This record gives sequence, C-alpha cells and structure tokens, in this order.
Amino acid sequence: MFDENHFVINASHGLIKKDNKYLITLRASDKNYMANFWDIPGGTIEFSEKIYDALNREIKEETGLTVKIGDFLYCYDYISETIPGRHQFQMVFNCEYLSGEVILNPKEHQEYRWVTLEEMAGLPKIVFLEKLVEYLQK
Repeated sequence: MFDENHFVINASHGLIKKDNKYLITLRASDKNYMANFWDIPGGTIEFSEKIYDALNREIKEETGLTVKIGDFLYCYDYISETIPGRHQFQMVFNCEYLSGEVILNPKEHQEYRWVTLEEMAGLPKIVFLEKLVEYLQK
C-alpha cells in the first residue's frame, strides 16, 4: 500500500579493511544528524541506482579510495523519531582496500582513522555503527 506520509530510505556502507584495521570517519561538526560521531563510508542509494554502484560512488565521494566490495555483512533498520514517517535501512558490506589515499570531503567528515574493532568499540559512534560493532563482537 502506498502512503505519501511514510517513506523508506536505503543506504549502503562499506566496512573497509586494510592491514587488519578498519576505516572510520568523523562526521563534520555542522552535520544536522549525529555531528562529531564516528561513522563508516557510505550513504543513500539514489532512485534506480544499483546497491554496489551506490556504495562505490559513496566511498569514492567521501574518501577517494578504491575498494573491492565483498559479502553482505549486516543490516540495521530503524524508524526515525525526529523525521515523522521515515523508515531507514543501513546495509553494510565488507570491503577490501585496493588503492588510494584518504581524501575527506570536509562537508561530510572532518577526520579519519584506521582502527581495530576493539579501538572502534571505545569511540562515540553513529547508531548503526554502534549496533554493527556489538554484532561483530559477539
């Protein structure tokens, strides 16, 4: 059933691994959602865009890196408490670093780190990344 007061947002994210560490990015301080929290590269899938194409685009836009997208890892879904009618799905894929130097888009992120899972666990993270880390630590 179609309901114009409700909508679904799909996003794809990459857990990028290099030398047994993972790339995390600190959201810009002026972001309207969870500014100054750690995140992983990715974002909204545009209408008619394939999920892998969206993930490659988002990683390139946010970090400048080239990666190999691997297996599907995790899905987090939530219904927004701040945007009425919004239901969002965050899909995470394992990604292998292939090449490039991290070059951040300052409108999106202000810092990056390569960290272990244990190091990531101790940092303030965006909600879906917090849940992903909990899942991976089980």
